[in-house]
Amino acid sequence: MKNSKFLFLSFLFVGFIFYSFVPNRQQTNDLKYELGFSINPSAGTGTVSYVVLGINKTDGVIVSKKLLTEGQFVMIGKGLLRSKANPERIDLYKKYMIDCGIILDYPKMMHGVLVEDTMWNEMKPVCLPIYDIWKLRYSHHPKYGQGKFMSKSGIPPEDLGWSANGARPSHAQTLFLKKYYGISTIQDFFHGEKMFLLFRDMQNSDWVIRYSEMS
Repeated sequence: MKNSKFLFLSFLFVGFIFYSFVPNRQQTNDLKYELGFSINPSAGTGTVSYVVLGINKTDGVIVSKKLLTEGQFVMIGKGLLRSKANPERIDLYKKYMIDCGIILDYPKMMHGVLVEDTMWNEMKPVCLPIYDIWKLRYSHHPKYGQGKFMSKSGIPPEDLGWSANGARPSHAQTLFLKKYYGISTIQDFFHGEKMFLLFRDMQNSDWVIRYSEMS
């Protein structure tokens, strides 16, 4: 009798342990991973935050975020760094016809530490849309301040953005981004295919003019 009770309790315990881990495995299987970014400045990330997002396949809810450096974001998109967001290591920039050449001076591992070559910063322009992301939100680079009616005189052209307002897009621009690129507010994460389509469109001067003139 005692042996029967012991076996029964053992069965319940094993069952409890098994089912405790099943939801975690199920949750993992229900996730897809995508590269993303947000133009939501913080002390730890700067003007643009780059991430790998874990997204529920059923409802599209973002359930996890892993911060990336700008370099990691570029190299994962090119398939040159291993990531769940690009497991087949496809050159996604090439796939979506985005001007992003091969960067040979990405930080290298030395004794387990990433060492950044100074050439990395000099070669940034080979991935042009990445470095214009901030322009979607700002009328001028935030390093000059965020006053809506700030004079643009004296600000070099490369530091002028496309936003109709000082530090946020106009209502029309926000609706445009929502309709075509999957966000509701400028603080949201752009991610996945729509993000790459945005990068592709940002290379088009007619698109830039159209976006800039939405007031």
